[in-house]
Amino acid sequence: MEKRTTIGNFEAACVILNLLSTKIILDFPRTASEDAGSAAWLMIFLDSVAVYLIYLLITRLYEKFTGKDLLDISEKALGEPGRIIFGIIYLAQFMYVTSLVLRQFAEDIKVISLTTTPVSIVLLIFAVGMVVGAYFGIEAIGRLHVLAIPLLALAFILILLFNIPRYDVTRLSPWLGLGIKAIALKGIINLSYFSEVVAIFFLMPFLKKKERYGEVGRYGIFFAGLFLVLSTLCYLMVYQYPTSTEFFLPVYQMARSIKIGRFFTRIEAAFILIWASCAFLYLSSYLYFITYIFQRAFNLKYRKPLIVPFMILVFTLSLVPENLYSTLQAEMEIYRRFSWVISLIFPVILLAVASLRDWLMRRKEVWKNDMEN
Repeated sequence: MEKRTTIGNFEAACVILNLLSTKIILDFPRTASEDAGSAAWLMIFLDSVAVYLIYLLITRLYEKFTGKDLLDISEKALGEPGRIIFGIIYLAQFMYVTSLVLRQFAEDIKVISLTTTPVSIVLLIFAVGMVVGAYFGIEAIGRLHVLAIPLLALAFILILLFNIPRYDVTRLSPWLGLGIKAIALKGIINLSYFSEVVAIFFLMPFLKKKERYGEVGRYGIFFAGLFLVLSTLCYLMVYQYPTSTEFFLPVYQMARSIKIGRFFTRIEAAFILIWASCAFLYLSSYLYFITYIFQRAFNLKYRKPLIVPFMILVFTLSLVPENLYSTLQAEMEIYRRFSWVISLIFPVILLAVASLRDWLMRRKEVWKNDMEN
């Protein structure tokens, strides 16, 4: 474990915000509208509130374990086997989503600009950036996020503002979209849109102000939820359901349609820079967490020698899907169905068991002392 490495709480919040929000520039608004129709924004709003409340519960349970990561909690709850088992579970989750997102980014940029470049070459370009980011560690990654997030947020807001002339509130009707049942059932599954929140629990040991760990997730979840709701709401006011299900890069499509006067057009060229920045930050962060989790799960002394082997594994996994459609299917049918359980429910269970075990140990000590006296 890199004990000397520290990251500011604001930097950590920026990392979480980017991890949660990067899906906006992929296919998020479209897939949300597929699930709930014109009420997709409402579904995401309810999911944001639910995740925020679950996180508040987790922070209350975490009060006894300040400064410990989720693998420490697993060991506290179930001993060393618990640390290894849950280390493998979270390692598999992080590797799976990293390979899928890497392939999505590569396929999308190939469609947008590098049309004649083989997808393997695009993947290799991203892989180099991921290795560099993971090598320099979470401190450098956090600082890059602090520099990039304000600019990326500003660019996103400008895209939404420049589309104001095209907004039509009537396109949000019917207000309940595909119905309350669809909002509720799909909303539960789509809690997985916030699966990246689990990264907070691996940042705990690195925070400079460990006693204020709760604010990292609160700010990250709040602003990510705000951006997710706004992106979906604005997208549906421009493209009414079911037209909203036709564009594979919704925000790119919105940027592409911006025209200001006769000369200020084709703003989507700037979108590519935004897109690439989000991609490198997201993927570098996840490769770092992959190596960190493996190191912690198996009590290894060094992390950096793991970077290249795991990058090769992630690169290989990203080549498994035949095309972009297969990649999206793997995300929707497997990852999105189960990742919310791993990211939101498992931490609650582990913390509850660890708290109970800690209480029983303290009671045992009290009883032992009473017997001796």
